[in-house]
Amino acid sequence: MLTTEKLVETLKLDLIAGEEGLSKPIKNADISRPGLEMAGYFSHYASDRIQLLGTTELSFYNLLPDKDRAGRMRKLCRPETPAIIVTRGLQPPEELVEAAKELNTPLIVAKDATTSLMSRLTTFLEHALAKTTSLHGVLVDVYG
Repeated sequence: MLTTEKLVETLKLDLIAGEEGLSKPIKNADISRPGLEMAGYFSHYASDRIQLLGTTELSFYNLLPDKDRAGRMRKLCRPETPAIIVTRGLQPPEELVEAAKELNTPLIVAKDATTSLMSRLTTFLEHALAKTTSLHGVLVDVYG
């Protein structure tokens, strides 16, 4: 079983908050960039995926009224969300750090550009979550 802890160790990412959630399983190789969710639309939020926040998402978040910020971040941190990753070495918003701590959602920072990290994550997740089959066979040569 692939866990968030294994992801952090393998890809050498920096955990900022949500240590208690490191044992969460990662079951989905798809990755989300929650732009619509930042705008408040959570009707089809793919919360079982790793959430990737880059410059675009955080720039939009900074435009939100103060009264909406904490609620948006709390909605991102669902029990089934394996991790939220902030890219480009950007500083996560304080409301996200607090929500991640409170709701045990691993909050990770990566130095990679968003598209570069998405590529690395996709390759890693598709390999780690690929179905495998083990077969045991015996070869017998009969001469006669």
